[in-house]
Amino acid sequence: MKPLPWSYTGLDRFVTCPRQFEAMNVLKTVKDVKGEQQLWGEYVHKMFEARQRDGLELPPELAEHEPYMLKLACLPGKHFVEQKVALNRQLEPCEFFGDGVWNRGVLDFVAIEHHRAVIVDYKTGKVKPNLKQLALFALFIFHTYPQVTACYTRYYWTQTKQETEEEFLRGRIPEIWNKFLPDLKQYAEAFKLNIWQPRQSGLCSGWCPVTECEFWKPKRSK
Repeated sequence: MKPLPWSYTGLDRFVTCPRQFEAMNVLKTVKDVKGEQQLWGEYVHKMFEARQRDGLELPPELAEHEPYMLKLACLPGKHFVEQKVALNRQLEPCEFFGDGVWNRGVLDFVAIEHHRAVIVDYKTGKVKPNLKQLALFALFIFHTYPQVTACYTRYYWTQTKQETEEEFLRGRIPEIWNKFLPDLKQYAEAFKLNIWQPRQSGLCSGWCPVTECEFWKPKRSK
């Protein structure tokens, strides 16, 4: 079986549990039911997009983030909002839904000026130390814009208004890809052999929608 084009979210789901990934992304026998937090996150992204792309005023419940939105709007260079990017297996830019697409992603905010890019990803959940998604976004920019030699990436945590920052340089592209290669190898192997092993975790206790899995258990009553 040919591997599906992957995204950071999809690969993360596969790493968390191949069995869940198969049900949700390959067989599509289970739908991802969006919870309150996920719906809120989508709303925040939509409002931030309207602010940056169209200059619309933030709604009252998000007005506290206007100083940060203004900070981004004042960055020098060309701005991209909710930019869809895709690469083929030769790591060349391609159509997002093209036949040869290998990897896809959507970047919340990007400002590019000459050799420098600023990439911002909005996060509405709790602060986490994992920077791999920022690393992948930097790779997207390096492969799409050959003139960019440095990517200054950051998460913007809306709950606390904190930023988590990381700098990536073009000369480190092979090293950055190495962060993903072990997981991508397992990903390709699962499609080749059509074997999707379940991976037991705390999500098995009622949080995973794949109820037919042998590790699934209902949530504990309070």
